[in-house]
Formats: sequence, structure tokens, C-alpha cells
Amino acid sequence: MMDSALVYILLLTGVALGWTFGYRFAQQGKKSEKPDWIPSIEYLLAESNDASLAKLLNVDQIDDDAIDLFLKLGRSLREKGEADRAIHLHQALFARADLPRSTLHLLELELALDYSCAGLLDRAEKLYVELLESKGRVHEQASRYLVELLEEEGEWQRIFDLHKQRKFASLDLLDRRISHAVCELAERAVARGDYLETQNLCRQALKIDSRCARAFVVLADMAYHQGEYREAIRCYLKAVDLDDQALVRILDRLVLAFKAVDDSKGLKEHLQRHWNLTHYVPALIATMESLASEEGPNQAIPQLLAELKNHPSNQGFFALVELVVQHRQQLDKSQLLVIYDILRRIVASEPKFVCTNCGFKAKEPHWRCPSCKNWSTVTAFVPAPPMAKLDL
Repeated sequence: MMDSALVYILLLTGVALGWTFGYRFAQQGKKSEKPDWIPSIEYLLAESNDASLAKLLNVDQIDDDAIDLFLKLGRSLREKGEADRAIHLHQALFARADLPRSTLHLLELELALDYSCAGLLDRAEKLYVELLESKGRVHEQASRYLVELLEEEGEWQRIFDLHKQRKFASLDLLDRRISHAVCELAERAVARGDYLETQNLCRQALKIDSRCARAFVVLADMAYHQGEYREAIRCYLKAVDLDDQALVRILDRLVLAFKAVDDSKGLKEHLQRHWNLTHYVPALIATMESLASEEGPNQAIPQLLAELKNHPSNQGFFALVELVVQHRQQLDKSQLLVIYDILRRIVASEPKFVCTNCGFKAKEPHWRCPSCKNWSTVTAFVPAPPMAKLDL
């Protein structure tokens, strides 16, 4: 009797286990099995088939995997230049009532990108502004895309207004762009002579991005136009401290401001320091010109030769020749040998060939440009002549 009961229990246990494993296997099979419309997405990506698109949009239920495929499809259509079809796809999905809010935000972002690609900028801007109320990554992306769109349209005040309303995501990259938008407004204020507004806007730009060198450049230009040369120098140098590349934009005005206050020593010190840090050749040239003016060419030419020996450049070489000719200097044999070595190294560093289509530079000739892949566009490189002719 006990043996029969044990056999019966074991039999029931086996049936139960078999049913459980069979059910789980069937469920896994259902999960791994692709819905019959998935191949249509792959086909649509390859063939752009409208019938397949219509089939996709009539699916009864859409899960997360399907959404990813739809997003991939829309981006593919947009990248292929079919923004109108991408718009149709995203609009149809956006109209569905069974999608969660987070998914709708993703679709809204993609639709805004479609509109931008199609040139429907007003519609794109409207959607981006709506998405500024979202959170997370969508909010960050909408903020970035909206700023880029408004930059293209020159809507600097609109960018500043949205910032003041605290609509944008808090990102260092965005702060930098917004501060430049405020500087655009400040430059307009300088142009119309509204100096109080200029100061206010520059303060706002620095509040947004404390390392905004451009704000100090605008303040310096304002002071320069007002004849406040020492204040201009202070702001120019502050801009260079924040961004050494700012000197590229303000070198001429900085030199004139130092000359206006008769401070050639201060000019040489600052330019020499900048040259030592960045090796920006115009800074070296301005230093040597100031030295030649104050102490004579006999001091400037040997120092310029020494610098060019370590850092040869076309600009520096032309400046050296100009100093020698303008001051009618005689060079000894050792100096001529240094000049020969400088020129040899400059020529050796120049590319021999350049692509007329994309600007790719090469040491060897190519029938086909390695960069842009065009044929017969790589030609012999011809260096640009100096900007000004030498006055003999």
C-alpha cells in the first residue's frame, strides 16, 4: 500500500514538473520569437517600402524593443534625406494612446529633429520649447538642439530670455553657448553706444560662465572706444588669462592701448610671456617690433633669429626680412647661416601636395585624395605670399 502511494506521488510530481518546464519553455519561445512585422522594419530600412510602413503603423501593441526599432527607422529615414516620411512615421506613433509619457517625449524629440531637417524651423522650435518641461536626457537634448537652432537664426535675445526663465538644462557646454549669446547682445549695445547695458550684459555673461573671455573683450573694446586705455588693457589681459587664444582677436588693439599709455615695457613683458606660453607668432613679431623701436634693430634682430631658430615659421621669417630691410642692417656670415637653416626647416615642414577639394595635405602625390576620395584633385602645393609687400 505504501509502495503504491509513493509511486502515485512520484507520478504526480513528474507531471507537475513536466507541465511547469513545458510552460516556461513555451513562454521563452514566445519572447524570443520575432513578431511577424519585425522583418518589415528591416525591409523598410533597406527598401523604403510604403506598404511595409503602413503595416508597421497598424500594429496592435508596441513594446520597448519595437519602439527602439521605430526610432532607428525614423533616424535612418532622416539621414537618407526622407524627412517627410520620418515625420509621417513619428506623427503616427505620437498619435497612439497606448504609449507611456517617456516614450512620447522621445518621439516628440525625434519629430522636432525631423522638422529641423525639413526646414520647418518654427515647428521644431515649438516642440523643443515644449520638451524643456521634460526631465532627464530628453530635457538635456532638447535644450542643446534648441540653442543650436536659435543660434542659427541669430535669436540671441530669445536664448537669454529662456535662460532667465530657467528653462534650459544645467550643462557646462550650454552655459558657454548661452554666455556667447549674451555677449552678442553686449556687442550690439556697444555698437549703439549703450555702455550701461553693455556692462550689465557682460556681468550677466560672466555670471553664466565665469570663464567667458569674450565678455572681458567686449568690456575692453568699450573702454578702448571711450579712451579709457588702462581699463581696456586690464580687461584685454584678463581675457587672455582666461583663454590664451583670445590674443588672436585683440592683439592689434592691445598694442595700440599700451602705446596710448606709453608703456612699451609692459607691452613687451606681456607679449613675451604669451609667446613663451603659446608660441603665437604675431605676439613674437609685435614684441620684436616694439624692441626694435625702443632699443634699436641691433637688439631685436639677434633675439628674433634666436627665437626662430627654435620655432621656425613663415610669418616670423617674413618679419625678420622686413626688420633687416627697413633698418638697413648688415648680417654677418653666422646670421646668414642661421637664416638659411630656418628657411630650410620651413620648406621641409611644408606639404608638397594639397587637395583642391577638401584641403588635405600630403608629402607624396595621390591620384585619389585619401580624405575626400575624389580623383585628380591632389595638386602641387603653392605657399601663400605674405600679406603685405615689402617697402624698399
